[in-house]
Amino acid sequence: MVQIITDSTCDIPQKRLEEIGTICVPLTVHFGEETFIDGVNLTAAEFYHYLRTNPEIPTTAQPTPHSFEQAFQKALDQGDEVLCIVIGGKLSGTVQSAHIAKQTIGSDKIWIVDTNQACCSLGLLVEIAAKRVKEGATAEELSYEIGELSKRAKIYAAIETLKFIRKGGRLSGAAAVVGTMLNLHPILTIEDGLVLNSAKAKGKKKMISILRELAAADGLDEEYPIVFCHGAAEENLQLVKESFAESYDISHALEGTIGPVVGTYSGPGTVAVGFIRKRK
Repeated sequence: MVQIITDSTCDIPQKRLEEIGTICVPLTVHFGEETFIDGVNLTAAEFYHYLRTNPEIPTTAQPTPHSFEQAFQKALDQGDEVLCIVIGGKLSGTVQSAHIAKQTIGSDKIWIVDTNQACCSLGLLVEIAAKRVKEGATAEELSYEIGELSKRAKIYAAIETLKFIRKGGRLSGAAAVVGTMLNLHPILTIEDGLVLNSAKAKGKKKMISILRELAAADGLDEEYPIVFCHGAAEENLQLVKESFAESYDISHALEGTIGPVVGTYSGPGTVAVGFIRKRK
């Protein structure tokens, strides 16, 4: 069998991870002197409460190599191969920790995929891999398949408030103030492993319509499920789903919650969509 191991930036709910037989190695979030383990002693709901009420700007940290070593070794001891699917190396040092753990163990039954993705586009790749495991794919086969598919994976995230991007150093204070005054919502994406501003929308209605327009322009491949994620934004999530339902079959769509690590930079009110693009 193949044991899939991912990290907590995939933003797949714990219950769903258990359903698809996937192990999650968590990142950590720091609020001043307090340290929390993503999804273990800090839920998304608790995190967003902290974010709104705590003056401290949170920071995040990658898992230690030892964390991956423990997860890898447990799977190997059970006779499994390991397929480790993680956040892009340009966004986090998580993949480096995974490679160090593999070198420490010295096993050729560990395969690591740097997806160049995060949040729901990473989660979608994990979901696809889990399905392929049930179909009998090997870890070696999947390391190639998921590596290739990650090049077609896409995420768009509509940001409700610019406050936390500014706090995290992703946007100047002046730009954040102007954007807020104009009711502008940036729509971010990931290209070549880096977070980029893809569009700006004035007002929530336009923000949601642009998300669908961007997906259509990319050529959303309906052979794969769509993943919708939100950060304390159930209302926005429902509006986005309704918008996409006008153009796509979302009966098999998946949902997730933007967790503390990604939410540190996106803030509350964010809604995101992940999908696979059609072959060119």
